This record gives sequence, C-alpha cells and structure tokens, in this order.
Amino acid sequence: MIDVHFPNLIKNHFISKEDNSNDIINVFLNTRFHTLPVVDMNGVYLGVVSFKDVIRSLSEGHEALNIGDIQPVTTFRDDNEILHYFDTINQEIIPILTNQMKLVGFYVRSEMCESFKKTYQQEIKLFKSILDSSYNGILVIDEQGSIMIYNVAAERILDRKRSDMIGRNISHLDPNMNLMNVVHTKEEEINIKNIINGHTIIANRAPFIYEGECMGAISVFLDVSDLEKASHELDVTKRYSKFLSEIIESSYDGLYICNEKGIVTRVNNAWEKISGFRREEIIGRYVKDLLSTGLYDNSAALETLKSQKISTTMVEITSGPKKGQKIIATGTPLFGDDGILTHVVVNVRDITDIVNMKQQLEKTKELNIHYANELERTRLLNSDKDDFVAVSPLMQNLLESAISVARVDSSILITGESGVGKGALVHKIHEFSDRSDKALITVNCGAIPENLIESELFGYEQGAFTGAEQEGKIGLFELASDGILFLDEIGDLPLNLQVKILNAIQSKEIMRIGGVKPIKIDSRIIYATNKNLQKMIEDGEFREDLFYRINVINLYVPPLRDRKEDIPKLIYSIINKLNKKYNINKSLTIEAEERLIQYNWPGNIRQLQNTIERLMILTKEDVIDLYHLPANIKGENDVTDAVRVTQILPLKEATEQTEKKILQLAVNKYKSTRKIAKILDVNQSTIVRKLKSYNIVQDGGKQ
Repeated sequence: MIDVHFPNLIKNHFISKEDNSNDIINVFLNTRFHTLPVVDMNGVYLGVVSFKDVIRSLSEGHEALNIGDIQPVTTFRDDNEILHYFDTINQEIIPILTNQMKLVGFYVRSEMCESFKKTYQQEIKLFKSILDSSYNGILVIDEQGSIMIYNVAAERILDRKRSDMIGRNISHLDPNMNLMNVVHTKEEEINIKNIINGHTIIANRAPFIYEGECMGAISVFLDVSDLEKASHELDVTKRYSKFLSEIIESSYDGLYICNEKGIVTRVNNAWEKISGFRREEIIGRYVKDLLSTGLYDNSAALETLKSQKISTTMVEITSGPKKGQKIIATGTPLFGDDGILTHVVVNVRDITDIVNMKQQLEKTKELNIHYANELERTRLLNSDKDDFVAVSPLMQNLLESAISVARVDSSILITGESGVGKGALVHKIHEFSDRSDKALITVNCGAIPENLIESELFGYEQGAFTGAEQEGKIGLFELASDGILFLDEIGDLPLNLQVKILNAIQSKEIMRIGGVKPIKIDSRIIYATNKNLQKMIEDGEFREDLFYRINVINLYVPPLRDRKEDIPKLIYSIINKLNKKYNINKSLTIEAEERLIQYNWPGNIRQLQNTIERLMILTKEDVIDLYHLPANIKGENDVTDAVRVTQILPLKEATEQTEKKILQLAVNKYKSTRKIAKILDVNQSTIVRKLKSYNIVQDGGKQ
C-alpha cells in the first residue's frame, strides 16, 4: 500500500507491452487522454506512449507497440512531495508507482491543478475564519513592513479598518507596535506591554523564517484593559472581603450566620471559643438539626427565621466541652433589594461570667450578713486560733489528727459532750486545710426552727412560698461552695430533711426550694454532735445510711475533766480576753485557780467561760479569791490540802506531778523567777531549769 493524495482523481487506464496495434488504438479511442502508461506482463511500469506515436508506428508498418515509442516521464511515489511535480514538470499525466515500480494508476495534471486550486481556496477561507474568530489581535507583515494579515480583533483593538491597513506599511500604526524590530533582530518578544490608543496591550511577537531567510513577522496581541479593570475591581473586592472577614474574626462577640433556608454558612473564632464547637461541626448544617440534636437548648437564629424580626434569647450549651455555658444571642435578619430575607446574623455573648459575678455578689452579700450575725453572737474578741488549747497529751494527739485530716476532703464527724470545743477544733481544721482562704460557714442545726432549716440550707427561688423574698435566697450549701460547711448538732436534724442532706452529699448537687435545675456544689462538710447517733439509729431517729456517709473520719473531743492540764491555760486565755473586752485588769489567786482546776466542769469549756466572765463582772476587787467562787465550785471538795491525792502512783511520778503543779501555781501568781525562788526557798537557777523541764511558760512567753 502507498499513501496517495486525492484517490478519487486516480485513473486506471494503461497499455500492455504485448498488446497489438488495434488493441492499443481501441484503448486510446475509449479514453480522452493523448498519453497512457505502458506496463509489462507483470504490471511493472515501463514508461508512457502517446497516441500520435502509435499512429505513426502503424503507418510505418508496425503491428505491435514499438519499444522506441515508450518514453520515460516523471512518476509519483508515496515518499515524494506532491507539490514538487507542479514546479518541475509539464506533462499530461503523472503515473503513480509503488516502490516495486508497479503501476497503481495516474493523475491528470490539469485535474490536479484544479483540485489544488479549490483546496487552497477553501484553506485560505478557513484560515481567514480562524484568524477572525480569534479574540486576540493578529497582525503579519512582510520583510518590508507591509501588512499582509490583519484580523477582526486587530480592527477592534487598534480601531483601524482592515481595508485601510492591508498592503500599507506598519509605520502607519502606533510606533509602539515596533514589529519591524523583530524583522531586524529575528528574535521573539514575549509578553510585551504597551499602551496603544489608550488601551493596555499585551503582545507576543515573532519572526517567521523560510529557508533561513526572515520573510516577515507576526504579532499576536490582547487588549487587557477590561481585564485589568476587572482585576482591579476583583482585587478591591478581595481586599474589602478580607477586611470584613478580619473584622468578623476579631470581634469579641461570637458571630453566627445562616441563610434563608436555615443552613449555617459561617461562624467566627469567638463563637467557637464561646460554644466549644469547631466550625467544621456546624457549617453546612441546618439550625433546626443543631437544636434537635441537643447542642443547645434554644436558637435565636430559628426565632428570627420564623418572625423575620430581631430576636434576643438566652441560650445554654447542653453538650460538648462548654456544657452549661450560658450565652445571650441576638438574631438580626438581612433582606435583599426585593425585600426577601437572605441571611440571619446572630450576635452571641458569653454571660457565664456575668451570671457568676451576680451569684458571687449574692453570695458575698449573704456571707456579710452571716458574718455580721456571727460577730454579734460571739463573745470573744481574739482570733479563733487562741480558742483551741492543747496542753494535755489527749488534746495534742487530737490536734495532730485534726491537722492530718485537714489536708484531705473526707467527711469528718466530731463527737463529744456539749461545750468541749468542737467548734474551735473545726476552726483549726479550716486553718490548716487547702480551703483556708475560702469561707467557713457554721450552722447549728438545733438552733434553727424545723420549718426554716430547709430554706436556710438549700435556699429558695423567687416566689417559692408565702413570705419568701422577692428575689429568692441563696442557701448555706451554696454559700459554702469551695469552702467548708460546718453542720453542728447534726443529731438535731429532722428525719425528713436527712434524706435531702444525704442526696446532696452523694450527688454534690442541691435543688433550691421551688427550683427546677440542680446546682453543683463543691464544699467540704464537717459534722458535729453531742448525741449518741448509734442509739438514735436504733430508736429510728437518725438514718443509718446518712451516719455511714458522714462518719468517714471520727474525731472525739474529750471532756474538760479528763484533760485538766488544759485548764490553767484556758483560764488565763479567758481572763486576758475579758480584760481587753471590758477594759479591766483582774486576776485570780492561786487558791481560786487551784479550786477551778479541781472542779469537774460538767458543762466543760462553755461553763468555764461563763463562770469566769460572771466572776470578773460581779467581783469588785481586782483579785478574785477563793471566797468569790460560786458555792457549788467552792464547796465541791472539803479537802483544803494544797495537794490532792486521788490514786496510788509511783513516788517519782507523784513527786513530779506535785512539783509541776506547785511551779504552775507559782508562775501564775508571781511574774519573776527570782520571786518564785524566794517563795519556794530554792535557787533561781533551779526554778529556771525546772520550768524548762516541765515546759511551763510564764506570762509573756518566758520559761
């Protein structure tokens, strides 16, 4: 197979070398050609013969084809350039051969020329159409600068008609075209920017070379004025959009935008921080779906979509890392020029801090009232630290235990008789706890009427019951949050309220009277009682489950009669406070003090305080003596010996106890070791050594 052009123009007539004259003449007569190709018996091409030569040969008497009449002519093979024939030959037919010299057929030169002419005209027309359909301007000049091609886009861009420019020199156009420079340099120029006729033009210019010679140059150019304008407007729009975006993202308030269908289209950084949700979780979702899936309990966007008016609502985040967060949201509708709603913009602000601040102010107000009441009730002017006396081994061990448990948040139940100082121990625990900088709220469960104790402990909402304060009230559980709540006399708590106390302890939540939402509490609770709770459980007066919940750590405060070593320091602590309180200066004789120490004090420290205060107020003298004491204390024991013996002890231990007691009495009465040494008839150095040995402290801190 060979590659031939115009197969519809190929002719298949030929003469065989073996044909006789009559056959040859018939072939010519049946065709309109004056020349035909000749082949041998194998179809191999031999040349051509003309009709004129055949007639001449017959007239000369030849009956077959005369070999001498076969003429060689230019032939066509598939590897030849077909246009070559029309530049080099002038013959009627052009035989078409294979590479093996077999005849395929022949072209008629006149038909080929006509076909090429039509094809050329069609291609020229197509080429012009392509040029004119191009949005880019195209301009071609020859080597002299004459304009050869000038398309429609060039007319538009350069504002010069094609009919006026074809054939004219390029110099008649704007000199910025500068196309002749490309002809001279024979180098391309890429992306050249010029201003021509007020238009911004970007052009690519190149020479076109034929057989090593520059035949001219072509310029392809584009008017980018509109593009530059659009680009500028786009750039301005982008900058404005970026500016607005930065404003939105830098807003302290959260912003949340949805379209008219209720689909979230945008949220800002502040909204993510306030809500705790990432924008990827929200954008593209329906507002109603976010509400129904429990992300929050209300939606300003949904209200605005329904009403098409500005709406403000309180919202609580009900899931995620910011669960419980309270926010205020305002939805604003946006309308198009046609008055139809297009978007809703929701402004969100976290009001948790404001709510907490309000609660803190309420708590502070209640604390102030509580502390004022405490100050009115107290009879002691010094700090609580002076109220706790631990001289005896029993109390020293108790103090060590209290300090140890102060550092953990376990429940503590303090037991002991009435008046032994359970409250002072609680203050000591508070002092050494991690909550020492927070409130210590004391509640005497037995001192509050049964019908009021629930509202005092748990608080109540606005209008919860008749007589309730208009704004409601915070309960003591809330006041003590982050601090310590001391429930004294827990055994006096009504049985029906014990259940609510148990639930509050277990869940760490309380519900105000009339409230619907639980309130978290984080307070340590210390309990105290002078009752036998085990006996009360047996009698059905105290819940067993509550007892085991509060009795995690038990601290027992012994009665004063079991720790008489504490009495001297308690006596002088009370006297010092009362002297300051009443602006007096009274003291006790050794005999009076000794009798106070010997007394059993069934009412414990409270009875001791009341007794001394009564003596200091009613005694006219500055020194309170034995005869000033109440009869029940003064007559408790008829033994007048300075030393009381109540049990058999080793002599050494008995001697040490007696010696210590005598030294304590002497120190309380006399202010100097020199005076004590003189009274006891020993050296002063002996007194100093003995005081140090027995850890006896003189008034003023000296041993």
